[in-house]
Amino acid sequence: MRLFREAASVATKPFIYLSAGVTAEAFRETLELAAEAGAPFAGVLCGRANWQGGVPAFARGGIDALKVWLEDAGVKNITALNAVVTQGARPWWTVYGGTDNIEVVEPM
Repeated sequence: MRLFREAASVATKPFIYLSAGVTAEAFRETLELAAEAGAPFAGVLCGRANWQGGVPAFARGGIDALKVWLEDAGVKNITALNAVVTQGARPWWTVYGGTDNIEVVEPM
């Protein structure tokens, strides 16, 4: 928790967390800890964490098995991740002064 807070305290730009290929469960638990620590993350980027189980399904049973996996475990993974992100992530502008403090620079 301390490390989440320390890392967030030195961030000067909005940041997201990357799954780095850990399991979907481990990634969600990590995000829950970050949120509990008060880290103002703006979202996530993950691929393997959510979809890695689809590869063995495809290898064992082809495209039909992958479709079954996606409709079951794939949907469960992304639904669970969305719930964690909804609870823990913050819109980047709320962390950096709100929309009234955003300076829009027009292109030349």
